[in-house]
Amino acid sequence: MRSAISILVLIFLPILLLGEIVDFIPSDYDFFLIFKDNGVYYPKISSVQFFNFILGENGLGLEYVTRSLLENIGYSTRVSPDVLYDSLSRNFLFAAKGPSFDIGSFFSLDVNYYIEALRNIGTNSILVFETNNPEELIKLVGGITNLRVSISDKTWVLQDTDVAIFARYHRGYLILSGSRSAVERAIDVYDRPTDQFCYVYPVKNLVNQSAWICGFFKGNSFGANLSGINSNWLDTDYFTVSGMPSGESLVIEVKQYLKKSTDLNKYLSSSATMKNMPLVGNFAFSATVTGPLDIAQSIASWFQGAQEEVRKIYQIISSILEVSKDRVYLTGDVSGEQVRFAALFSLTADFDTNMIKSYGARDFGGELRLPVLNGFLSFFTLGKDLVVTNMTKEEYQKASNRRKLRDDAAYSYLAKKFPEKDIVRVYVDLGNIIESMLGSKARGRVLFSQFVDGGVIVYRVEVM
Repeated sequence: MRSAISILVLIFLPILLLGEIVDFIPSDYDFFLIFKDNGVYYPKISSVQFFNFILGENGLGLEYVTRSLLENIGYSTRVSPDVLYDSLSRNFLFAAKGPSFDIGSFFSLDVNYYIEALRNIGTNSILVFETNNPEELIKLVGGITNLRVSISDKTWVLQDTDVAIFARYHRGYLILSGSRSAVERAIDVYDRPTDQFCYVYPVKNLVNQSAWICGFFKGNSFGANLSGINSNWLDTDYFTVSGMPSGESLVIEVKQYLKKSTDLNKYLSSSATMKNMPLVGNFAFSATVTGPLDIAQSIASWFQGAQEEVRKIYQIISSILEVSKDRVYLTGDVSGEQVRFAALFSLTADFDTNMIKSYGARDFGGELRLPVLNGFLSFFTLGKDLVVTNMTKEEYQKASNRRKLRDDAAYSYLAKKFPEKDIVRVYVDLGNIIESMLGSKARGRVLFSQFVDGGVIVYRVEVM
């Protein structure tokens, strides 16, 4: 009987522990993110080819840089960095009230970015770590943030002339915040279930799912402004976030639950035609013409310069979209000395070119060229498509015949894992971008898709 009880304890202990960490979140907070079992998942993530380049010594060496930094801090504080490694290998939580969370701002290749984020944690935010050595961990955090450490009324205070971080240890957890009151409140609600976030929102099943990252965001506290994609175009009840390494890739999925039923299927269209489109450069984009994305704004955002010029481009693209159908396709370079791009529109009727001519476009034998900033935009038809590009017609034809998206083996591999019908799809050759920016050989791809599943809007990213 005793052995049976022991087995049950071993099975349910991880669930009980994860259930505890969310108990620090007050019910009126707006969101939380938990990174679980990091010691288990880190090797899997670092084996993904893109992250292996970012972290490994044969690439950017971010892991080596971080370890060197912590070794120096450990020497000066006389605390082994292993104290921090042990804590980070477990579960840790970030929760906040007030500010919205933009997932794009969460990732950086600069270690100092995260140090500054910790220094400016916010007065209504909490970080919760599991540790058996809170005093030593606090000394390391003080060294990392370059803050002086003192203790007052069972509360550690890390401060300089500009910022302050407060910390308390409670039942195996170290809680940090930008205010003493937030730390005290987190500990207070831990022992009062009716005031906890998980009492108001059914999040414990989310937290205990098999995933490395899990998160919950009330209303419009979550932001995903990627490639002009606005996650707050509908009245949202809440978002959930999950992330999991899967074989050779990392998959992050955000689900958007709406407050009222909406016909979302009208925004869907088949992405199957995308694979037959040219791949010029390191970027490919496809979206439903009648979808929620402001495609004209997304295309106009490729240009930086006089506001009047950008407005002109926006107006022209908007006019083309009025006579377009199915999907718009965009391909080009995200970075490089000479950034190329081309947009393909499938037209329902002939486009009236008088508008372009009124802006000063001239006919160059089968193509109209409109002077824009330091270059031009070329407009011409190929088959049933209207092409808008900053290349000449001849240059575009050479580039488009050289390579199709279907020729990219990584895209074909990733595309099989995504629903064929979606609203927006973005594919980026990360390795090519890094090589063009840093001159270092790298491998990495990312595929993003926004689709609908049972009335829920899903944003899925897979990085390999």
